[in-house]
Amino acid sequence: MIAYLKGKIINKTEKYVILVVKDVGYEIFLPEKILFKAKLDEEVSFYIYHQQREDAQELYGFTDLAGREFFKLLISVSGVGPKSALNVMSIADVSNLKEAIISGNAEMFQKVSGIGKKTAERIIVELKSKFGALANQEEVGASSQLDEIFSALSVLGFSDDEIRNVYNKIPKDLENVSDKIKAALKLLKK
Repeated sequence: MIAYLKGKIINKTEKYVILVVKDVGYEIFLPEKILFKAKLDEEVSFYIYHQQREDAQELYGFTDLAGREFFKLLISVSGVGPKSALNVMSIADVSNLKEAIISGNAEMFQKVSGIGKKTAERIIVELKSKFGALANQEEVGASSQLDEIFSALSVLGFSDDEIRNVYNKIPKDLENVSDKIKAALKLLKK
């Protein structure tokens, strides 16, 4: 599976870029916000979600691991495919989308073409519990800390479920992200 690519953009369309990495071109679908900023002949890197089906292989790119992980959560929702998930990620930042899920703001997701009321409500219902640890935090900065902790631990090979289970067990008196990651690693090794 392809998880990360770094190279030069040689072509750009309304939906994807072609990224050349060591003389091989990869077609990478991007959320509109990322696609809008992408420039021809620019050196860039993307965290990749590699989808394999019987009839196709597609690559979806994100500028950070948090975006990729949120995309994976979105496509886990029944009725939300990769193209719809990209469209969702084009309407707001990941932190704003998580806040909309936690607060039950289905209207935000209904702004996306192809997502009706039922699918928007399903996104809220199926993903709200996955952000429960975030909902319990009082400060807005906890969102970026959670993203950093998830990113660091997922890079080390831990599953989302393992990370979620251990996140609530991290001592609350720890303020530094690196200290929280160390504490989570100790708990995961038990």
